[in-house]
Amino acid sequence: MSRFAAASPYPSRGAAASGLGLNTFTLVAQINRIERELSGPLLVRAERGRPMTLTPLGKKVIKAIRKMQDSTMP
Repeated sequence: MSRFAAASPYPSRGAAASGLGLNTFTLVAQINRIERELSGPLLVRAERGRPMTLTPLGKKVIKAIRKMQDSTMP
């Protein structure tokens, strides 16, 4: 989940993978697995100059991740 959160601000999955120092296939596979587990898409994929964006489910997941991170930080 943390890689999904880290990737979400990037304009594409490829840019996210590069920025995070990951193989694109690895990042895409991890995001796809999370989407299957949650039964819905987390991102609207980038297309023809349009950056990827979070779906409503993706926004909820990011909010939950940030809430968890905030509660575990001293």
